[in-house]
Amino acid sequence: MPFQQTHSANDGKRPRSASPEPHSDSAGGESQAACHKRKIPRLTEHMAFTTFTPASTQPPPVPLDSDTPSTPTAALPPLPLNSFSYAAAAASSPSSVSGHVFLPDLEVTPTPPGGFPIPQIGCSVWKNVNHIVRASWTIKPGPKVWARVWKARYNDDHQPTLTKIQTLVEKIARPGVATTLHVSMPVAAERLRERLPPPWHYLISNIPQSLADFLGRQVVVSTPDVTCFFLPFDPPLQMYLCTLENFALPCTTEANNAVAEVVKATLLCDREGISFIEERLENPGTSAAERAIKSIYASSFIIALSLTKKKTLWNIYCRNPPDLSLPDFFAWACKVRSTEFIMEDYGRGTARIGDKQLICFGCKSLDHPTGLCPFTSLSGWFGPASQSVTADERNMVERDRGCPRKAGQ
Repeated sequence: MPFQQTHSANDGKRPRSASPEPHSDSAGGESQAACHKRKIPRLTEHMAFTTFTPASTQPPPVPLDSDTPSTPTAALPPLPLNSFSYAAAAASSPSSVSGHVFLPDLEVTPTPPGGFPIPQIGCSVWKNVNHIVRASWTIKPGPKVWARVWKARYNDDHQPTLTKIQTLVEKIARPGVATTLHVSMPVAAERLRERLPPPWHYLISNIPQSLADFLGRQVVVSTPDVTCFFLPFDPPLQMYLCTLENFALPCTTEANNAVAEVVKATLLCDREGISFIEERLENPGTSAAERAIKSIYASSFIIALSLTKKKTLWNIYCRNPPDLSLPDFFAWACKVRSTEFIMEDYGRGTARIGDKQLICFGCKSLDHPTGLCPFTSLSGWFGPASQSVTADERNMVERDRGCPRKAGQ
């Protein structure tokens, strides 16, 4: 399951990169007395209703002819509440995305105001990739990017998907590039017994730096033939940490702020967790852990447990994640997920883990179920609508809806 990997405290420091994963007290922590003095404001019941808010969006991609270096870009502040409304105001041109004009025969979903939501994937692009393929892909020369299709599933017969990805990239690229680019298909290391088991990502190589820069800064390109997500070969850290439940709070802005405050207060008191971060930073002792924790915010939304019963959940995001390697970041996220967050008047918040972890069949995000995927609400979206759930997905969707925790769990 996502985030279930573990890493010992004695693992060596590793730079954050897309290469295959290997597998005390801190001045930044608050005193226990200070923690107990924190008061969560009492909430009113007439605040405005809020809906699921996607994670913040990336800056617009650079044009294909740009010489801008291919460096990971930091995420912008989160979109405003009720951000689904931006879909109605999306650009009307079906042939351009973020200022890049595609070939006349290629229709694409236009970039909405504020950019596309960023999928919050809970595992490395390398997860479950065969070790021989890993070694080969790592040493491929030149610029490289990752590609993943909508509703990606691992299948030994990759030919149809590979052909669609290659055709799409050929149409995006400048004339002449199409004859040299190469798309490599993943090979699974083993058959995993989990929901939507990876690997999902194809590797695009033998391309010029300008094309790698452009594709790496794209979130998604949706066409009538294929919808494809792109990632730079060295993906930036995500913002999503966990989804909390069981607070007796409404789905309001005031409640979101209260939940964020109790999460930050609890994590700032966790001296072991702060030490875990500080010991794995390139420049320890810079209070980076405290700054990361203070950048945490919460976004609430409602899921249906039945026709008559609904439940509020809170996604927890870190706007400025600490500069950790990918395995260390996931290990810290595991620690956050195992933490209980107690409010004086509104109960104990716990993270949804295991079979209760949300996961979207379409974009593979962990911060929403399939039925609430923000991409399907975009103006000009060519992918399947949110209502199109196949029969073999229904059982999984039912589990995504969640259920109340039983005593002792």
